[in-house]
Amino acid sequence: MSALGVLDAIFLAYFIIHIPTTILVDSQSVFPAEYFPSWAKEALQWHIKTNGDHLVSTNPLWFVSLVWCETALQLPFFFVAAYAFIKRANWIRVPCIIYGSHVVTTMVPILTDILFSPAAGPHSPALAAIYAPYLLLPLALVVRMAVSSQPFGSKRSQKRAKSGTKTA
Repeated sequence: MSALGVLDAIFLAYFIIHIPTTILVDSQSVFPAEYFPSWAKEALQWHIKTNGDHLVSTNPLWFVSLVWCETALQLPFFFVAAYAFIKRANWIRVPCIIYGSHVVTTMVPILTDILFSPAAGPHSPALAAIYAPYLLLPLALVVRMAVSSQPFGSKRSQKRAKSGTKTA
């Protein structure tokens, strides 16, 4: 598998894993507790206690607004993106650039708060490391999609790759 194939597999895994994470964990910041199974609520409380996540424990309004964006806009996108990466559909290029740009922009205030706010505690570096992939992977996605007008290749090259034939 090529380096781009590995990277695309990582993006696919990211989108698929993000679906239950958004539904069962992140959306606890915006929906009533009775909507969630007890094990999901306990897992979130464990995360808050273990990692000192003051954002999730206090849910400041600005943070809740970002979680609403994740729940209402990003969650449907995860399904679409997973499908497109499985099908190697080039039409996902611009939506990925929009998604990645949005997420990178939202991660700046989150990481800034985690690292530098008065509420930041001794767990801040570890907590920032937990959140960092949600900055780095979308940033890599933007770069991946921005450098090529056909990130998965042309239809012709995709057909050749499936049939195993090579060009001279």
